[in-house]
Amino acid sequence: MAMTQQERDEKRRAKAERLQEEDLRLKVRPGTKQALLELMEWAGIEEQGEAMTLMIHHIEALGHHALFRITRHEIEGKRSVARTEPLRLSARKRTGQHLRAICGWADATYSQMIEALIHGTHALGSMHAAKFLTPPRHEINISPRLAMAFDRKSLLMIQQDPGDEVLAPLLTFS
Repeated sequence: MAMTQQERDEKRRAKAERLQEEDLRLKVRPGTKQALLELMEWAGIEEQGEAMTLMIHHIEALGHHALFRITRHEIEGKRSVARTEPLRLSARKRTGQHLRAICGWADATYSQMIEALIHGTHALGSMHAAKFLTPPRHEINISPRLAMAFDRKSLLMIQQDPGDEVLAPLLTFS
């Protein structure tokens, strides 16, 4: 039997609580939403929250100098502009921490920072904006010592269990 809407909502709330998500409702200028949609199209991203999360993590990793190079004029110039378009971001614990950190660097609200990130990244153009909209790729390096240990263990396992033996066929044809 299919779940009711109430059961789906309860399941979603439980998952959000388990993952320590905070639901941020942001109000931005109408052009900001359009700029975000263009960024998403350039990067092939389908969800607004994913695009905003990637920008937050990339900027936080680069540090406050990168933030000010990309968004300084956006943050300072638009503090008094009325905001009317809603954006939602379900931010997990680490994303929320990063967003608070970058807001602290610029003394800006969440809405101001997200708006500045979107417009600053959009102003870079599709080629350079892609750097801020790609998922991080973790480089895995295996030390020679670990590789040798793995080789030894696999060789021991093969020696202990040489594999299936080929059984002679039970039926013979004459």
